[in-house]
Amino acid sequence: MHTGLTVRGFTVLTIMFTIGTSILIAPAGLAMDAAQDAWLAALLGLALNLAMVGLYIAIGERMGERHLVAYCAAVLGRWAGWAVGLAFVGFFYLLSALMIGDLGYFLTTQTLTQTPIEVLQLLFICFVCYAVKLGLRAYTNTAEIFLPWIVGLFLVMIFPVFSRMTLTNFEPVFEKGILPILQGGWHFYGLQEMVVLLMIYAFVPRHGRRSGFVWGTFIGGLFLILTTLGALAVVGPDITANQLFPAYTLAKNINIGHFLERVEGIMIFIWVLTIFFKIVICFHGASRGFAFLFGLHNEKPLVVPMAVGLVVLSLMCYPNTIYIQSFITKVWTPFATLFMVVLPLLLLAVSLLRNAAAKLREPGDAGSAG
Repeated sequence: MHTGLTVRGFTVLTIMFTIGTSILIAPAGLAMDAAQDAWLAALLGLALNLAMVGLYIAIGERMGERHLVAYCAAVLGRWAGWAVGLAFVGFFYLLSALMIGDLGYFLTTQTLTQTPIEVLQLLFICFVCYAVKLGLRAYTNTAEIFLPWIVGLFLVMIFPVFSRMTLTNFEPVFEKGILPILQGGWHFYGLQEMVVLLMIYAFVPRHGRRSGFVWGTFIGGLFLILTTLGALAVVGPDITANQLFPAYTLAKNINIGHFLERVEGIMIFIWVLTIFFKIVICFHGASRGFAFLFGLHNEKPLVVPMAVGLVVLSLMCYPNTIYIQSFITKVWTPFATLFMVVLPLLLLAVSLLRNAAAKLREPGDAGSAG
């Protein structure tokens, strides 16, 4: 299947997807769970993400030229596969709406305070629709252009942090034991939703795509770990835990000799750009999945109607800050685990059982034919 998507492009999309919403909100959840041990929880979360990538690669290598929703129908049969595929599509669509809500809430509370949230969300969704209509190859090439800028600006922002580090902010290590670290790692992994990338995995050349998936996840995870370390070292675990966007607070605190200061614009640039690509991937996966389930050969006619619904759903999903903090810390990870772990394991198990059953039937079929 030729789509113009290279292994390098897929790796770049994986990095963008991993950073996505997490760079701005993950440090708060980690510090809330593990306090000064939040960086250890981030390392554990990265290890869990890499384990999940191993599961997704095992599934992806069995999908052939099918995407995830089509593979559900092939493995589970017409009706069960259709139901599970619809559940995945709904998850991708909900994830898109939540990220649109994240973006709108952040911009209207931190920077564009006089702008109605509906205007910002509608404008952003227009760009998302345009990217999806241009296609996978177009927005992948765009991501490749922007990644060096993101890396360079991130280094400009994070290096000055080391001169203001307070090492006592990391002490005492393991003060509350291992359980808070496990809990923090559990919540961290729940913010990645890497299963969405199985909607494009089949379009990547077979040679090198597994390593691209792993390296993209690892590099993106390093961004998040460094951001968490910076937030803990500069603003401390207590402020990090009590801020909804601690990475933005970290950027506002950078001041090197009154020469390099007010670099929060860099954080806004990195976050808006990476969340844009994450939303595009999720929304494209949802529209492509809907098109397959309803027998359409092209998802583009669905893009605009689904985008309108996305605006409404995003406003419904973001009533206030307290609700969102509670939802992320208590509800999201168990809910997302159903789609990130349970259903993928089910697909892999059924696929392995069907293959084993087919091999057992082969000798009998050969004998009866003789």
